[in-house]
Amino acid sequence: MALAVLLSACWSTPEGTVQPRNGRAGLQLAGSIAGRQLAVSDGAPRLVVSDCDPDVSGDADVCVIAEDIGGELVVLVIENPDALHAPATLEVADPGCGADCDDVTDVAVVDLQVGTGRRQRATDGHLEVRELTPFARYAGELRLAFDSGSVTGSFDVVPRRD
Repeated sequence: MALAVLLSACWSTPEGTVQPRNGRAGLQLAGSIAGRQLAVSDGAPRLVVSDCDPDVSGDADVCVIAEDIGGELVVLVIENPDALHAPATLEVADPGCGADCDDVTDVAVVDLQVGTGRRQRATDGHLEVRELTPFARYAGELRLAFDSGSVTGSFDVVPRRD
């Protein structure tokens, strides 16, 4: 019994650490894109707040890396994180900035990758940001429209310990 108490203390959450809300932690997405159904309910996705585009270096991104219910890779990328603030609702659009969208501030630029396919840019929708602590917590809801489908969902993500 004492060993269990000691071991649990090794993984306790440090005081002051930002935590997701109870029951809504992670990334939940549903919809269809490029002719396939998408369902994501990942309670512990990986949050990357830095350059996470494999083909572009030196830009800023917020990436949520998860798995769909079939175990396939899903990456949600906000290409212009400096435009985010809370509470706020931003329109989602493709302003034609290509891979260099850091300076876009009037809309959210959002990409979605499913599996090993190329990332697709949302052309319409909205991104509601309810909570934001840069580099520590991003929470809200989204509705994304693509040329080949649409996706809705919610997110409440913090950095993982691994």
